[in-house]
Amino acid sequence: MILARKIIGRVAGHPYVTQATFADGDMVIVRECSRGGKSALIGPLSPSESYHTRKGVLPHNAIIGQLPRARIESTKKDGAGGLFMAQFPTLDEYVPLCSRRCTPIYPKDASAILTMLDTSPGDCILEAGTGNAGLSMYLARAVGPNGKVHTVERSSSTSEHAQLVVEQFRRGVLMPSIVFHVGVLGEVINKVAVSIDKSLATVLNAEKPLAEDPEQTWKEQGNIVAPLFDGIVLDMPTPWTQLPQIFGFLKTDRFVICYLPSISQVMDLVRASRQWPLLVEDVVEVDWRSWDIKVAVVRNPDPLAASDEAMVCRPTHTPIGHTAFLVKLRKCGAQ
Repeated sequence: MILARKIIGRVAGHPYVTQATFADGDMVIVRECSRGGKSALIGPLSPSESYHTRKGVLPHNAIIGQLPRARIESTKKDGAGGLFMAQFPTLDEYVPLCSRRCTPIYPKDASAILTMLDTSPGDCILEAGTGNAGLSMYLARAVGPNGKVHTVERSSSTSEHAQLVVEQFRRGVLMPSIVFHVGVLGEVINKVAVSIDKSLATVLNAEKPLAEDPEQTWKEQGNIVAPLFDGIVLDMPTPWTQLPQIFGFLKTDRFVICYLPSISQVMDLVRASRQWPLLVEDVVEVDWRSWDIKVAVVRNPDPLAASDEAMVCRPTHTPIGHTAFLVKLRKCGAQ
């Protein structure tokens, strides 16, 4: 159930509302109002549901109708509960914490992909490998309400779950910019193209791949369709097998970004890309390290010191691990 929210302020032309009360169906971040307190993503909110914490029970009904950053007290049978603060989740918080069917593309990689694609408002982007829709949402926010993200997932159940994830973020604000497709990319790319430009139905048979040998067709005829996409992202084990199917649909001088966990996959992709007018512009591994900067009280202060406070500056204890290599390919020409 999606409810209209009370608009208090908004950035001109931006779909996000800056402030509103929490409503039935919202996803909410709740944080313990104590030093070192934990946070959690809860929801969708329902008047009949509650969130159980180590500091007592937090009824959803106590959150509904409150403004962001409201303090809400939990209840315990044996005494006073804890104090919590409620907020709408940012996209960076929502993607790692929402329910998942597979590992998402994390914010650090998603932000790098947006930069490598050179994404602009109004762009049309093709994504292969919807997964948990984490990257789909980042792309949708970048292309804006006048752009489109066409995302393809081979598993229908995974695609349905991804749609639910998108619908539950900020009351579905990004849904109008995302179009979900189910199937193997090489088998459905023509259907995707026709859904964008109906006139292509006379050129493409949407029920079949472009040709039995798309690579040979391209070498003999070049692009037989008008390029549609301002960028393409491939999150799959063997993206080089899909280059013949997608190459003609990418605009000249635009980019394909491949998300690959293994360096051996990167080497296979680079070898395969040499058969096409595709320039390997960059291969990166994104490292993201958070630091803990805070004021601490010195236990045994120097009597001559002006203050018994000191600054603590150190990396957080969050483990840093490899996620994937990002390979950037630029289309150098139509022929």
